Amino acid sequence: MSVDAGLAELTRRMYAAQDPAGGPGVEAHAGVSLEIQIGRLVSLLEQDRQRRQLMNQLVNVIDIPPIDYTVTGSQPHFKTYRASSSDASPQEGLYWFVQRLSLAGLTVGDVVNLHRTISSSLTANMTGLHTFTCPPGVAAGLGIADWEPSGNGLVLRPDDSLFLISAGTLTATELILSGQAVQVDLRVLAEYLI
Repeated sequence: MSVDAGLAELTRRMYAAQDPAGGPGVEAHAGVSLEIQIGRLVSLLEQDRQRRQLMNQLVNVIDIPPIDYTVTGSQPHFKTYRASSSDASPQEGLYWFVQRLSLAGLTVGDVVNLHRTISSSLTANMTGLHTFTCPPGVAAGLGIADWEPSGNGLVLRPDDSLFLISAGTLTATELILSGQAVQVDLRVLAEYLI
């Protein structure tokens, strides 16, 4: 039903409910009532416009800062200038819905597991997420493996961190983890998920 048809039907119902004979007093009442309804509609449209504007400010696509790892003893470790994986987790009050992760620097035969931890412990509360495998036929250190989590993506909270652990022999010397995420402010998280 179009807006004009809806307004006409609303007006007809108001006339019928107030005075089936449709006298002049009803026209004035219906006109005021129609103005009130239109005012409410305009108010709702303005509220919706403001809500969409707020969502545009609090939900956006970000590039996850690249995290550099050096490989020693067949295990990846954060490079010395990075004290933790804090670059790969959202700040307080934000959630990341990771849409894509890429691991670059692999050599043929390299297999690396991606884990999420809650806290900084590498053993307690660690969750395996994905296994990156170097694609065949690439030169040493030039392999790139991608992961695109399905649905709303991999959800990272402010306390979560990403870690790489070798799943066997790792011959790469340096690895770089990067990606993209939808960053959502906690204040609009429920609306984003709807």
